[in-house]
Amino acid sequence: MTAVEHDWSRTHAVIVAVEQYRGSDSWTLDGPVNDALGMRAWLTGLGVPPENIRLLASPTEENKAAVKAVDPGYRPADGATIRQVFMEELRSLDGDWLWIYWAGHGVQAPGGRWSLLYPETRDRDMRGLDALNLMTLLRTEHLPKRGVGRVTVVIDACWQALPLRTHTMVATPEELTRKPEINRARDIYWMRACRPGAVSKNQQGAGLFSSVLLRQLQADSIGGAAPDLDRVWQGVRDEFARLGEVEGLTQFPTVHISRGDGDGEDIPLGPPPPPLDEPQRRERGKLIHAVGALLGAGPGRSADVAARLCEQFTTAPPATTPPSAEELVDWALENPHGTITLLAELSAHAPVRTEIRKACHVLQGQWLTRAEYVELVALLGRLDERGRYDVAEEARVLFGLVDLSFHDPALLTDALEELLPKPDQLPQLLRVVERFAAVDDGAVGADLRAWSLRCAERLGLNGQLKERRGEAKEYAESVKAAGLAQDQRIQIRLHPSNGPGQRRAYEVWTRRGEDVNSLAKEDTPASLEEIQRGIDGLLSTHARTRDTLVEFFVAPTDLELAVHRWQLDADGPLERSLGTDYPVVVRCTDLRDNQRHVWKQRWERVHSAGTEDLEWLPAHLDTFKQVHGVLQGQEDAPGVVLTTPLRARSDVFNACLFDGVPVLIWHGEAEAAAARAELTALLGTERLRSLPQHLRKLRSASEADESHHGRHMALLWDDPHRPLPDQLDLSAP
Repeated sequence: MTAVEHDWSRTHAVIVAVEQYRGSDSWTLDGPVNDALGMRAWLTGLGVPPENIRLLASPTEENKAAVKAVDPGYRPADGATIRQVFMEELRSLDGDWLWIYWAGHGVQAPGGRWSLLYPETRDRDMRGLDALNLMTLLRTEHLPKRGVGRVTVVIDACWQALPLRTHTMVATPEELTRKPEINRARDIYWMRACRPGAVSKNQQGAGLFSSVLLRQLQADSIGGAAPDLDRVWQGVRDEFARLGEVEGLTQFPTVHISRGDGDGEDIPLGPPPPPLDEPQRRERGKLIHAVGALLGAGPGRSADVAARLCEQFTTAPPATTPPSAEELVDWALENPHGTITLLAELSAHAPVRTEIRKACHVLQGQWLTRAEYVELVALLGRLDERGRYDVAEEARVLFGLVDLSFHDPALLTDALEELLPKPDQLPQLLRVVERFAAVDDGAVGADLRAWSLRCAERLGLNGQLKERRGEAKEYAESVKAAGLAQDQRIQIRLHPSNGPGQRRAYEVWTRRGEDVNSLAKEDTPASLEEIQRGIDGLLSTHARTRDTLVEFFVAPTDLELAVHRWQLDADGPLERSLGTDYPVVVRCTDLRDNQRHVWKQRWERVHSAGTEDLEWLPAHLDTFKQVHGVLQGQEDAPGVVLTTPLRARSDVFNACLFDGVPVLIWHGEAEAAAARAELTALLGTERLRSLPQHLRKLRSASEADESHHGRHMALLWDDPHRPLPDQLDLSAP
């Protein structure tokens, strides 16, 4: 679609922006209205008459005035108005080009459909428009059969599956039409903010995708020319590719293009695959011969296979009918998971030699079929962040993998699939899935087991899978018996500072029950700022926000380090404190050996005690001897609250450690009476076992209120049953 002069007076638009929903406040968005008004301003600036633009909006109270100022006659974006506009009003359009823009919440509905949620959505009743059916509508009698030769659709909404507990509350999305498609020659250019199962990002009150797209449209329509959408899309691709490389962004916009040729095709984000090297060319030749042999099993089989592959592949099929073996292989190479999918279609009733499966691995580095991959991404998308963390953790425990992102279901699936199976052995990915599903006995776990079995059946490894299921069942029983499923933490050892500048060595481990994995060992002393950046990166990959306990092991002289106030994403737009995102505690195992039995005895009381059971040390007790004397008579006290002045805390800390106190709370800045009053109010009547999470919430509240005393509360939380791994010489490999 080349850029040419265009009569913009014959262009129409439907612009939908949904910010306010009937559900809880967490549903509210701030951004779709700004994006929609930006799109409208671009169109009217080119000469599109305002009366040709239908603006449907459900703005927040703060944004209503902005909408009314631009279009006093705007209509609500509710389901009834959406139906009226798309099913009735578009029939009478007199124009050449229709633009459709939609911004708001989107979810993956049961069955994988994409639901663009109406403002009527409630927490337990999520209703929306079927985005795929909207594309069907554009070829039916709901648009004039002749005229409106071009349609451009832009959707800036998530396509992510919600956690299981809410996934079932997503209603089947509404289909606007079941009319036959009478105009399959209409050009349609459909741009989407993300791929299936993914999230569309908002930044600074605007959709990232909408902002990037609008910049490209404006740059390509200077002087009133019709933008070349191919060139615009290339600009969008380039910018998102740069964001992925520089900022680690995992949002990948997609486009579907139909140039008057019926269904059209999806164009993946990213550059074309590199040319095959010499080993790959040899494997391609082997695969062509194997495919030719399998095709020879029956006349007309090539055409049947090509028809079935059209349902899974996104690029255009070979022009030859029926296609040759070489054409089928090259078509498969254009599509992710293509060679394995082709092989699966051909080998349903005939065995495939190991070397042919190997050829597929060499050519594309994948072993799941396209359908298997899409289904696994959707299943992982139904898990919440905690569930995906557990899947990644199983891979770490089984195979020692550490660089596994669990935030994005597709990226997690990609990383797990890179564990290519060995010949005639059960793929490692299936072992990971089976271990997780054995522990997670919910609906997603059951669906994962069914998915795993189908994969094993395709590979002819049913027997091996059943053996692994027996092992996984035993593992799950041991995990549940030990209560380890909820016990996940990051442990960080900060060595004492070495020389000027507070530079120190440090080590990081992840612990799940009794499974411990090393994440980092820095034996070159680093500054506190460098340590913060390193830990920030590790937490983003290996910890669950609000859930994973972060433990800092320090020397007694470093207990006053305010590690919970260390910054995350300090160079980015979302700077916040470590202790607001994670429950953060300090630990110190020095001086414990003298009375280890008392330490364990006090810890046993932590599980059943409350804050009222803590021992409050008077502020005037400021020597080791005085504090030791008090604690000797309080052997059952599970913990201590101290209000000792800063100048005397070192001796008090040492006495508490020496006497086996596992829980120690103090105020980092206020002293004596002020500290006692603040601590009393902040601690309330909490159960001791919930103190790390309680403090995290207090620290979170302090982000919005600098005077909030929660930011100064510190907690020593020493679980004698979860020590650091055995001490290693930092120079050891």
